[in-house]
Amino acid sequence: MTETKPPVHSAVVGAQPRQRRDPASAWVVDAYRTHFRSTWALVGRLGVPPSHVEDVVQEIFLVLHRRRADFRNESSVQTWLHGIALRVARRHRTRVRRGQTDPLPAQAAAKTPSIESAVHGRAALARLDALLAQLPQEQREVFVLAEVAQLRAPEIAQVMGTKLNTVYSRLRLARSRMKASLSALQKAEGGNHGAA
Repeated sequence: MTETKPPVHSAVVGAQPRQRRDPASAWVVDAYRTHFRSTWALVGRLGVPPSHVEDVVQEIFLVLHRRRADFRNESSVQTWLHGIALRVARRHRTRVRRGQTDPLPAQAAAKTPSIESAVHGRAALARLDALLAQLPQEQREVFVLAEVAQLRAPEIAQVMGTKLNTVYSRLRLARSRMKASLSALQKAEGGNHGAA
């Protein structure tokens, strides 16, 4: 699986406004600057096709902007943003399954190498996505929020709107399945290397 590199939006990241922004807009821009890359990575691991990640991330920050008045400081901005990302990714996956969005050709997604693939290697990232795809969706979401987004179980429960014990149970099952799948993959790869 190939991913595209998160784009750098100079209009938001580098440009300084000529006139003074209102505090609500400044808050959204600060959240964008701080959390754009982690949101991009999170969306990719939540099962959104690589050719759709940019659109989904854009939608997440549009939702953040629309709902900024709803933020009550009961959690961190990052935790709240992860909750938005989770819901937007779910809706997008549902639309893709129903054929309501057309995926771009694989070549379009592969035009620009990503930072992730440069650091971790495309093969490793593809393996991770293949392993995550084997998990039931509820376990995948909990696992990604814990391991990729680095949220603690109480934060995950808040983001998902579920009981804390359910989060612990899903996370335990997901980690167990990932460990078994990784072990099987390593054995298979070890056997292939031995036969060569």
